[in-house]
Amino acid sequence: MVAAPSSAVQGNLTWQPTTWTGPAAGPPVPGQGLPPAATPAPLPPLPPDVPVTIEYEPQTTCEDSPKPGALRLEQIIKGTYGSSEYTWIPRDCDQGGRSEHKEGRAIDWMVDVRDPQDRANAEAFLAWLLGPDSAGRPYGHALQLGIMYIGWHDRFWRGYDRERGWTELKGCFSKTGKKYDNYCHRNHIHISLTWAGARGEIPGAAPAPVAPAPVPAEPVQPTEPQPAPPAPPEAAEEGFYGIGSALGYESASLGPLQPGEVRTVALNGVDPAATSALVAVTTREADRKGRLRIGTGTDKSNSAAVKVPKRGARTVMRTVPVSGGAVQIKAPNKSPVQVRVDVLGYTVGAEPNKAKGLPPTGLHKGRFKAGEVKVVKVRGVGRVPKKKKKVTAVILRVTTKGRGEPGRFAAYPVGGADLGTPSAPIPVDGKYSSLVVSDIGEKGLIALASSAKTRANIKIVGYVRR
Repeated sequence: MVAAPSSAVQGNLTWQPTTWTGPAAGPPVPGQGLPPAATPAPLPPLPPDVPVTIEYEPQTTCEDSPKPGALRLEQIIKGTYGSSEYTWIPRDCDQGGRSEHKEGRAIDWMVDVRDPQDRANAEAFLAWLLGPDSAGRPYGHALQLGIMYIGWHDRFWRGYDRERGWTELKGCFSKTGKKYDNYCHRNHIHISLTWAGARGEIPGAAPAPVAPAPVPAEPVQPTEPQPAPPAPPEAAEEGFYGIGSALGYESASLGPLQPGEVRTVALNGVDPAATSALVAVTTREADRKGRLRIGTGTDKSNSAAVKVPKRGARTVMRTVPVSGGAVQIKAPNKSPVQVRVDVLGYTVGAEPNKAKGLPPTGLHKGRFKAGEVKVVKVRGVGRVPKKKKKVTAVILRVTTKGRGEPGRFAAYPVGGADLGTPSAPIPVDGKYSSLVVSDIGEKGLIALASSAKTRANIKIVGYVRR
């Protein structure tokens, strides 16, 4: 555990930040000396034989009308803590990056961790949401409501990976200034729902409310203006962000790019504010050798070149310019080709970070139990620079061997957070190799985590320098 920063004072209120993470049902470690707070009434428990699976389902469309599941959460909050509580569900499609607010299945509740009563209310609510229901089912209310993830007080909780508990949100333990309160979710709780939860389709759950029909407005007395909804917290600061590995685009669903075709595609996993992305481009099934280009255009000045082999498959890493999270891909002039683009990270800012390849250097090799996390040092290993100012992330080749259960292998910075991207798959049997990028954490350390039993061989094959 990292030592907590000193307390911060706002007026007559004292806010004591904390830096713990780890598996725990309920909210982050409760604040001490807080006033009493109400707890929502228990929901009728789900039938014991009803399984509920929570999957990560990021925003892909724009349909910001409030969905029944989000309205139900709003009713629970206002019914417990008062109708004057400020909540926000929809968000305009052109505001900020990817967000389930734009699909009407996320809610922000404006509670301030620096206010004792707000913090007490928030923690009582989260204890109810993430604790057992009245039948003793772990996370019973969260499962019934379809809670996909939560951001609050410097931390992130995943309904689709509950065993991990709370982890640090976007390096917020070191961002104690009030200017980071929105970015670090200190002035609001963010809750995103799965589509099943948003639509009220969890088997055995009580019906969710429907959106109220609009009624004519009646004159009202002037009241204190409501605060504006929080700015999109996903808006990134300048710098490089290693995301593990996410499938950005694959041409197979639409068919190969035809000779000379230019296809514009949105890359999954890239923040719309990004100016460049570190990607692994795989080409296959080409009839002839050729050259593919990928970037914000098809010229040398705004794209990167990829050599395409005849018939065989080839994967190369490239740093490519992006705009609004999208790129253009131009096929070779004389051959069709199938293309897959895996996103390893992205840069926000005018100057792209540069990736440097290295001869493979062994980092770790051995068995992992399901849910096991191992911490290893990467800065100064092999040809990775020792100085922090020269290296920001490490590029890994992860080979996993299946042992009967599929899963996911991840690498992320110590003191940071696993972003939940697919990263390195663990097959049921056989071997699978993936490229994965991890930002480097405190003291040059990264965490290696496996969701299933596997043998893994991790090698350093490059790094990202400032």
